[in-house]
Parts: sequence; structure tokens; C-alpha cells
Amino acid sequence: MGGDDHAASPDPTKTDGPDESALYRWAKSVFALTPWGLQRRLDNQRADLQQAEERLSRAIQKIQSELAEVRERRIEPVEKRANAVESAIRDVSGEIGRLRDQVFPASVARADALLERLAEELEEVASLSERSLRGEPLPISGASPLDEGRLADVLAEVQPLLLESFRGSEDEIRHRMDRYLPDLRPKVPVLDLGCGRGELLLLLREAGIEATGVEGDPALAEAARRRGLEIVEGDVLEVLNEQESESRGAVTAVHLFEHLPSAKLIAALAEIRRVLQPGGLLIAECPNPHSLRVGASLYWQDPTHQRPLLPETLELMLTASGFVFDRRELLHPFPPDQLLADDEGGTGAVTDPEISMLAERVDRLRDRLDEIIHGPRDFAVWATKPE
Repeated sequence: MGGDDHAASPDPTKTDGPDESALYRWAKSVFALTPWGLQRRLDNQRADLQQAEERLSRAIQKIQSELAEVRERRIEPVEKRANAVESAIRDVSGEIGRLRDQVFPASVARADALLERLAEELEEVASLSERSLRGEPLPISGASPLDEGRLADVLAEVQPLLLESFRGSEDEIRHRMDRYLPDLRPKVPVLDLGCGRGELLLLLREAGIEATGVEGDPALAEAARRRGLEIVEGDVLEVLNEQESESRGAVTAVHLFEHLPSAKLIAALAEIRRVLQPGGLLIAECPNPHSLRVGASLYWQDPTHQRPLLPETLELMLTASGFVFDRRELLHPFPPDQLLADDEGGTGAVTDPEISMLAERVDRLRDRLDEIIHGPRDFAVWATKPE
């Protein structure tokens, strides 16, 4: 037989023809249903499951390692800081409790006793001052060779020394009054009520500003005259009554109003308004009773003070008297070494945020106490007469 007469045997593994491919798929499907095919498929699934279990185990170990690291590096330091803050809070709470239960009650009791004693002494001093102002001899208990009239003269001579002690040296007072010159320069002539030793008048004279002083103390008035200053000696209200209407460009009252009873102060404000020119300026300076150290202590050094005059009260009186209130300024703070605040302290070196926050709150409380106890010693108000 020739080559053409013999056909090639079919290859059962060949899959490129359509019949062979269908037969291969059919055979594969039949094999998958046999026990050997099922076993092979089960083995493959077991291998896949084992690999998945290994990956899951590695992931769990990694998560556990990271959790342990978080606890060591983050949670434990936070717990330590929290414990430190809790300890600091306990210390602060204990100190606050001690201040509340021991220090403050003792201070209040002591202050009450001092105020009661001060009230008794002020009543006695007020009686003596009233007699002295009327020119009456001061009473001296028992027989004494001293002449009572001479004693009153000696007290009058001591008054300038008391003024030096209460208000400060003349150079210090003149330095404090420099701030008023720019406002007074265009407001002439100036009338300085209660001019004392004439510190402001000297500044005005050096600046070429026409000014006259009013002083009720004869010794102080004579001392000011010896300096060549123009002084009118007499009671402030009586001197104001003698001034012509709209004759002054400005009126100053530096540490005067706190010496006047309320009725006399209101009358003086009405006279000042009458004496001022339209648009005229009034500048008044008084001790600041909002400062506890001033209102409860330093203010009462001068027995001629009537009662603390709050700036809000003075501003209300000015408005009621027909003035236009311009502004208020707090003056003459206490030296830094007398304050509670410590410039060398602070929270800059504290790295713990909780402790830093607590320290900042303590600093704010300390600053607020400084503001209440050691506030500026004086205040000044500016008011004008309407055009």
C-alpha cells in the first residue's frame, strides 16, 4: 500500500481541533468526579487553607508586637504623666485648702481687728483735725506746762513733713506730673486746686504756661510763694466762688477730691464747671481704692482723707455736674519686687503638657491676685466742659 493509502493514527492527547478539545474537557470533567480527582482537589484546598492560616498567624504576631510597642512607648509614659498631674493637683488642692481654712480666715480676722482699731483712731484724729483747722488748741490731758496754742503751731509746722512722707519727695511728684503738660499747654490759664508745695506749678512755669495755685495750708502756701509762685491761700470752695465765670482754660486737682466730703465735692465740681471756659479741661488724680493695698492700708496713712473715692463714682459725679468724661488712666504701679509675680519663673522649662497647663492656670491666678492686691496706686480722669 502506498503512503497515500495509509491514514495516520489519531493522537488522543491533541487538543487543537474542535473534536479533540471537547473530548479533553469531557475527560477532565469525568476525572474530577472520580475519587482520584476529588482527592486531588481536596489536597489543593488544604494547601491553600494552610497558607492562609500561616499568613493570618504572621499578621496576628505582628499586631501583638505593635500593641506591645505602643504600650511600652506611649501608654506607660502617658500613665506616668497622668500620675504626676494627679499628684500635682493633690498638692495644689491641699495648698488651696490650707489657704482657705487657715491663712484667709486668719487674715480676715486680723484685718477686721485692724479696721476696727483704725476706725477708732480715725474718729479721734478727725476730731483733733477739726479743732486744728478751726484754730482751736488741742486738748492735753492733765496739767502740763506746754502751751496748747504752741502745740497747734508745731503740728502745723510738721504738716509739710507729713506731706513729704505720704506723697513722696518733690522730685518724684514733679516727675509723675510730666504727663499732664501736653494737655494743659493749650488750656490757659490754669488753676491748680490743692497745689501743696507747688510741684505742678513749677512744671507749668518752666513750660511757660500761666497758672495759679490754691492752697488751704498756710505753711505750704507760704513755701510756694517763696518760690515765686502765684498762690491764693484759702478754702478751695471759697476761692472757686470768688473766681470769674469762664475765666480758666483748665483746672487741676491732684490728690484733692479724696479730702472733700461728698456734698462739698459736688459743690466744687459745679463751681469748677462755672469757672472753666467752654471746652475747658479738668484733670483730677486720686488714690486708686480698687488696689486692695491702697484702699485697705496706704490710703489711711493720711488722717485728712475722707473716704476712698472710686473712679466710677467720680466719673458719675462729673457727668452729673455737666462735664463730658474723656478718659481714665491708672498710674504709678508698685515696684516689681513688691509683687507676687516672679519674672524668673514661668512654664517654659516644663515639657509635660498637663503640668504646663496647670502651671499656666496658677500663673493666671497669681496675676489676678496681683491685680487685686497690688494694682496701680493712683488713677487720673480727664473731663471737659461742653463747648
